Amino acid sequence: MKISANPKFTTMVTGHGNIKAYLYHFKIAATPTCPCGKKDQTTDHLLYKCEILKSQRDILRLSVTKTEGWPTSKYTLVSKHYNALTRFINQIPFDNLH
Repeated sequence: MKISANPKFTTMVTGHGNIKAYLYHFKIAATPTCPCGKKDQTTDHLLYKCEILKSQRDILRLSVTKTEGWPTSKYTLVSKHYNALTRFINQIPFDNLH
């Protein structure tokens, strides 16, 4: 499988990048809390819980639940649902989530 890594994809798979919890760790962000106000902004929060990304996540979930249960692991998302995952990731407005 050929994976086309870009900064957004790398951030979501590794947790290193333009995510508030990561930036807070290095004192770049004042708080790790997501603008939705529910939790720290981690990749898991963005993938599975963030209310701001609900409509984008619903599309991803519909694609995944054709063959898997939800929630599913990041490994399964990358290995079996790469196209749907990348569409979801590319719709995340990282710059507006700070």
